[in-house]
Amino acid sequence: MSKSLKFAGSGVGEPWWVVGDVTRRLLAPLGYEVEVLSKSGSTNNPRYVGGGKADVGACVVQTLGWATRREHLFKDDDIAPLRAVGRLVRPAWLAAAARWELGFTSLKEIGESDYPVRVQTHDLSSIAGVVPNELLKYYHLTKEEVEARGGTVKEIGKGDFRAGDADVIVANLYMGRTAVTKHWYTASEHENLRFFDFDDELLDQFEARGEGTRGEIPFHFLRGVDRRVKVLQRNLDIIIYLPESADEQFVYDLTKLYDTNREVFFNQAVHMVWDPAAVTSTAPLELHAGARRYYEEAGRL
Repeated sequence: MSKSLKFAGSGVGEPWWVVGDVTRRLLAPLGYEVEVLSKSGSTNNPRYVGGGKADVGACVVQTLGWATRREHLFKDDDIAPLRAVGRLVRPAWLAAAARWELGFTSLKEIGESDYPVRVQTHDLSSIAGVVPNELLKYYHLTKEEVEARGGTVKEIGKGDFRAGDADVIVANLYMGRTAVTKHWYTASEHENLRFFDFDDELLDQFEARGEGTRGEIPFHFLRGVDRRVKVLQRNLDIIIYLPESADEQFVYDLTKLYDTNREVFFNQAVHMVWDPAAVTSTAPLELHAGARRYYEEAGRL
């Protein structure tokens, strides 16, 4: 196998990119040169690995499920069979909050009001926006409905929270402070936010669709989280994966490197854990033959 590899990551400093950088450092002593790609985030990631543009990649469980089942934005894609190396556990939630000064005590109140609210959320045309968009529909806060009342819906990160130019935020929340997590920290530091519980009916719908489970934002995790807020615990664990055709011995060696250096994943700006109890739970992808062989020898399977 070539010792010049491409790793499908995401923007520099974001979680998938960090996994690629860890991979680069682990493989360097063995003579491998790993280029961590930064243009392979979001929907591009499975396309890079499954389309021959990258040798290895890291992506969230849900996106890989959509890609392998040809759902959402992957309906017309031709992606080669993919196999997993291991699963990284990462705490994540979908959360929502509004400026305290507005006086709203729930998302339902906001959706039923005539207030021209300014909403910031994920790019609703991307994979990251699929689940937030379902929440906005439920609470009558879609782009069309908000704009009809004179408000706006903009992509998170495009405004200045320090200037107070957002009234409502609906976005994923992660442990750690990186490019992909900084928005909530900045907003909570510069605005007085009231965090909202999600309706049980909405959480039932999310759970039924496999988009997560009931969860709580940890107490005092952010300024304004003055209680355990009932939200959606997202299924955004990260799977390290590659084409089924990848060399078995290389995958065995890579899996062993990760497993015997598992502490490096936790010691990053965004918290992820190579948990021996969870690492082989890689659905929707099957384990690669090389990874399976290692885990069998290590007593994990």
